[in-house]
Order: sequence, then structure tokens, then C-alpha cells
Amino acid sequence: MSVQRRVWLLACAALVGCASSEGGVTGTGVSAISGNIVLVSDQQAPAAAALPFPIRVSIVEAPEVETTTEDGTFELMGSFSGAVTLDFANATDGTQIGPLALEIPAGSQTVLENIEIHLAAPPDERLQPRAVRQFDVFGRVDQIECNADGSGLAQILVDGAQRHQILVTLTPETDIVNRRGTELGCGDIGRGAAVRVEGFVRRNDQSLIALVVVVAPARAAGPGPAPRPERARGTVDGVDCARGLVSIDQETDGDSVRRIVRLTETTEFQCDQESSAACDCDAIVVGAPIGVDGVIFPERPGQISAELVVIGVTSTPVLRSGPIVRLACASGGLVIRDEASGANLRVAITADTEIRCRRGVPCGCADLRLRQRVRVEGSRPVGGGPVTANLVTVLAGPN
Repeated sequence: MSVQRRVWLLACAALVGCASSEGGVTGTGVSAISGNIVLVSDQQAPAAAALPFPIRVSIVEAPEVETTTEDGTFELMGSFSGAVTLDFANATDGTQIGPLALEIPAGSQTVLENIEIHLAAPPDERLQPRAVRQFDVFGRVDQIECNADGSGLAQILVDGAQRHQILVTLTPETDIVNRRGTELGCGDIGRGAAVRVEGFVRRNDQSLIALVVVVAPARAAGPGPAPRPERARGTVDGVDCARGLVSIDQETDGDSVRRIVRLTETTEFQCDQESSAACDCDAIVVGAPIGVDGVIFPERPGQISAELVVIGVTSTPVLRSGPIVRLACASGGLVIRDEASGANLRVAITADTEIRCRRGVPCGCADLRLRQRVRVEGSRPVGGGPVTANLVTVLAGPN
């Protein structure tokens, strides 16, 4: 953990307790938790099939919220939020399996992907989700600090009946937009701004690694589990074309999570242009880079149903021109209005980015001006995110 991150954690704890609410279950929104159990093992049968018995899942702080699963998939919904503990037990004889501590913002949707239960482990370590995905975290920015590469750290005062803060990590790949979908940067998020955040929960401190931040968002359409668009980028960990399943090792801000992707009859494939082989599931090999656009469905919370699979590359080349409409050199980037599409395009400026002003003279980000026409050459991650600029050139034309 970086020194900066430790300082933020200590500051957060001093104020109200980072990712921890006062008094357990609080808040006014209807929250939802869905998940799937893929393995139940013990010392004698470490590779036993999942769910040898039905499992009851309940919330310790809200005992009226419970369900029983026989196939491994479960959903919980109710007016709970804050620090909650899921209790897992054998539904047949009531034997306790173990607890799983979570931090649930009011009105949010949390997806526990591919939970493994290891009965031989100590009770507090038996429940191991491969990833904890969180959606609809609404709140206001209490503090924010941006870095030169567009990443940053923010403390979010989340909605709820009692004071409750979480620490949010912004990465260079975090999609930051306003409610109309206009691309923004970390520097465009001001203190006090209303935001909606989604991302991965870091298990060791319950902070959130943001994949998407929406500034001045519209409220959620309604409570309860709902299909969610999802993208994943990483390396192939395993592939089973006969079953239509691919596992991906996805790394985000130093944390590695294993995602499961389901291929369907309508899944589209794109491959590296240099490849001469057929572009389908057989082109997916372990260790290769891969990008996936798809949907998480409540009935299959542990899988991404793939709409598009890009094999062999995780970024695509970009060449765009247009006027600068936002300039935030201190937070590592700018936004141009793409002349071809009319859409705003977020551009990340790194230490390796070359910038040329008029007549090709080398210059820096601080020499750029709003409304200047520029050409941006770089690459963009598959599935979205900012363009990382290799070269920014100021063009002749109206400023």
C-alpha cells in the first residue's frame, strides 16, 4: 500500500471511519445483494461439487432478510445498509458455515461473484468471493485529490440516514462522465459534487476501486437486482469452448480478480488483424490478452454474458482531431470534441506523451489553450475509457 493511500485511510478513519457506518444497518434506500456459490469443500474432499446441501443466507443485522439456495444462486433485498454481515448456514440442520462482512451503501446493488466455501478454514476465512462488484453508490464528494496520470483518491459521503464515508480509488482507466455521457476527467470532479460510483470492492478495507463515476447523476430507476452492462479486460486464465466458458484474470489498481465469461450464440468476436486463424472461441488461448463487453444478469451473478470478445488485444489505435473543450493539465489530461462524431473524447496525458505546438515546436500541456484544434494519436482500451495520447499536435485553424 502506498504512503499516499495510507494517509488517506488514516484521515478517513479520523473523520468518521472509512467504509464503516455508525451503528451497523442504517439508511433509507432499498439495497440488493446477489451472488452465486460455486464450491463447497472440506478437508476430506477439497474438490467436492458445489452445494452438497441447501444453504441459508441471511443478514445478521436484519434477520428478516434471508433466503435458501439449492443451486448456489441467491438474492437478498431490503432496507439495510452500512456494515452488514451475511450469515451462511446449512439449511438442513442449521450448522453454521461462516460469516461474510460487507459494506453496503443504501440503495446499492452488490454482486458476489463465484463464492468458494472452504469448510476446513477458520470460520472468518471460509467464504471467499472471487470478486465483489458494486453498483449504484450514490453520494457527494467530501475530499478528492487527483494525480498527473488522471488517477486519484476521493472520500465519498454516501447517502443514508447516518454519516457514512467510503474511500474511492480512481484509476487512469476509470470512466468519468456526466449524466449525458460527456467524458470528464478527475479534475472535473469538485468537492461537494453529487456522484454515482460503481466498481470493485477491495476486500481488505472495503474501499471501492471505481470503474465508472457519473457526475450529477440521475437517480436509479428502482430497487432490486437488474441486468448491468459490464466490461472486462485482462489475460485469459482458462477456456472451455465446449461449455462456452472463459475465465479472465482482471487486474485493477494492483488487485487481481477472476471473472467468468459465458459465450453465447450471439457473441461477436474480433481478433488481432495479423492473425490468419478463424476468429472464434478456438482463437482464445491461455495467457493472451482479451477484452469483453457484456451484461451481468441477476440470475447468473457470477458470469458476464459476452456480447463482444476482442482476442489478442486490449487496446485499439486512435487518431482524432478537434477543439480542446476541457483542459486539466494538473490532473493529467484534456477533453476534445471529436470533429468526426461530435462527441467529447477524454485524453490522458502521460510522461511519455509528446506535445507539439504551432510549427511543430515541442511544448508542454501548460502551453495548450481552450478551443485550440489538436490532433490526438494514441490508443484506447477495448470497451471504453480515455485515450492515452502518444502525440498531441496543435493544428492550424480557428481557436
